[in-house]
Amino acid sequence: MGKKVVVMEGFSTPNGELRVFDALAEKYGAEVKYVSVQKEIKDGDAFMKMFLNMEKNGPDVIAEEEELLAEIKDADIVISHISAISTKAVNSAEHLEAVCIIRSGVENINVENATERGVKVINAPGRLAVPVSEFTVGLMISEMKNIARSHQRVQMGNFKDGFPNDEYSVNLKGKNVGLVGCGMVGSRVANIMKAFEANVLIYDPYMPEEKIKEMGYTPMSLNNLCKNADVISVHFRLTPETKGLIGAEQFALMKPGCFLINTARAGLVDEVAMMDALQNKKIAGAGLDVFHQEPFQADNPLLTMDNVTVTGHLAGHCADVFEMSAGITMGALDHYFQTGEWMYVVNQ
Repeated sequence: MGKKVVVMEGFSTPNGELRVFDALAEKYGAEVKYVSVQKEIKDGDAFMKMFLNMEKNGPDVIAEEEELLAEIKDADIVISHISAISTKAVNSAEHLEAVCIIRSGVENINVENATERGVKVINAPGRLAVPVSEFTVGLMISEMKNIARSHQRVQMGNFKDGFPNDEYSVNLKGKNVGLVGCGMVGSRVANIMKAFEANVLIYDPYMPEEKIKEMGYTPMSLNNLCKNADVISVHFRLTPETKGLIGAEQFALMKPGCFLINTARAGLVDEVAMMDALQNKKIAGAGLDVFHQEPFQADNPLLTMDNVTVTGHLAGHCADVFEMSAGITMGALDHYFQTGEWMYVVNQ
């Protein structure tokens, strides 16, 4: 009898997109069982509320999926996109080998508990590297060149020139673009910046300085990067070590003409220090796609600032994002069934 693979289908994966994993039955004789979850989610607002709650507080804040509890008992592999896999579900499994998460983040499973149970957690690294890197550059240029602000004015019939940051609305050519993190997204942004003829400064303590130099970039400490950069773009994952990485000390070092771009995680930047820098024009502006409170409240000061471009957590969105993500996971599964070894294990 082949391996039993349980695939979780819900609001985030409509129209049978997960049926790509039917190939496991055809190629390797696996038993592929689809489990319907998130049945109470009826619209995008409800889904986003659930998703943000899970990202912040973990999978066990989400209601148990009874069908999953029944099917996971004798499962070898579970595949999930954004659906929560509770600690109870993992603990009830009798011979679960791996849980495959079709995204780079693994907030929908208790990784520590899975590790204790001997269950490998597999992610899909780099699945959003292309859309997020392209969006980052677009947001950077929109903020620096006042594209979104001009759009708003023209919609209201106002073609008047002049923006508060006009003296800092510069070209990227010859400027210092500082990247905080040079992983899959950061390295793509760095390559795009080469085409703009910008100087790329890198802070990444997880990457050897020699490798950064070999790539053609300048390694720097965080504070030196903040002091020298004309644009700073943040690209770390949020961990206890990176939380509040950009704080009051770093904002105090930035040039008055510096722009901050964040398409990664809001928690990487100290919100109080950022609001102070923006409200008091200590920096030129910011382009933000992630926020400490989502969705926005109507009284959020960012909505009225003339030196901020805000977007609705869109950086990872593109029409073929799920196809790309499922392709990475399918590649990991193919490798496992052919070799017995897992790729992309986050809890080794």
